Amino acid sequence: MKLNRHFRPVLTLAFALIFLYLNITCSSVTAPEEEQPGRRDYVWRVDTLKVPEGRSLPSRMWGANANDVWAIGIAYLNAYCIWHFDGINWKNYVPDKYIEPYGIWGTSSNNIWIGSTDGAFWHYDGFRWSKFQETNIPNYRPFVVQDIFGKSPKEIYAVGYADSIDGSTYKAVIMKFDGVKWSMVNIPTIKNSFKQIYYDEYTGKFLISAWVFNTPNEYIYLFDGQNLNQIYSAQDFLILVKIGNKTYLQTKNKILKYNGSNFECVLEIKSDNYIGNAWGRNEKDIFTVNYDGIGHYNGIDLITIFIKPNIEWFPGAVIVFEKDIFFTWDDSYSTFIVHGRLNN
Repeated sequence: MKLNRHFRPVLTLAFALIFLYLNITCSSVTAPEEEQPGRRDYVWRVDTLKVPEGRSLPSRMWGANANDVWAIGIAYLNAYCIWHFDGINWKNYVPDKYIEPYGIWGTSSNNIWIGSTDGAFWHYDGFRWSKFQETNIPNYRPFVVQDIFGKSPKEIYAVGYADSIDGSTYKAVIMKFDGVKWSMVNIPTIKNSFKQIYYDEYTGKFLISAWVFNTPNEYIYLFDGQNLNQIYSAQDFLILVKIGNKTYLQTKNKILKYNGSNFECVLEIKSDNYIGNAWGRNEKDIFTVNYDGIGHYNGIDLITIFIKPNIEWFPGAVIVFEKDIFFTWDDSYSTFIVHGRLNN
């Protein structure tokens, strides 16, 4: 399977701690008093996704709970695009039709959606994945789904882009599932690729990240289900991250929180070992990607809590549960799922 040219990147092991210098210079926002520092006593397990030829590279994860997790992404062999963890083992699910999965989101174990880069939507009913609907946009090639997120079973959105038939241009696309079918949302024609969408419970609206191909121009939009408004722009790599039920913006070494009118800095990390990104349960329990492995910030300092055994390991998808975290990592030969569970 070929990787679309428009996509942009991001055994029990001994518990390791490497202290990193962390300087919080953004003091305008403080975490609520009830938030407790996250624990760091994880037991780690590493599973290898075994494929007979080539590699499988999951880039998205979703799960109903820590014993029911799905990981999807491109693979050399189409039979290895979809993986499932049942609490014991990772097994590949073989679709009955060709699929290039990229976005995934669900409301329960028997109601999960996948968006494909060939304009198709797939649905899981608790027993099997089946192609639900294909998308055709007049004068455009198939809608490339890059992310899916929703607020209820009858309000789910998929975002991405579509190339024009003649290849001269492209436009941002939003589609909505209303409980019956997927339909295009009427938005202005914007020469953007929408790459992420998250629902922010703090504002009751969606945040969408976007970029312009072959340029450093990136944007953040606020979307209420009908209206789309640009609220942030930069010539820098912007990524939306989920911490608890709130959506944050990570840019360079800063993590920003949207307060309903603008972005305020939550913290600034100054460390040569910090690569970026953030996922977590609250502002005192955040996981990051460090050069030497998985980092953790507990409201006081940032340390590396899992040392990657191979310097070539590159991070992919992440999902965080109450007591468990899952990371996908790959090197030049294999893909691994790193699973951390708090020690009871």
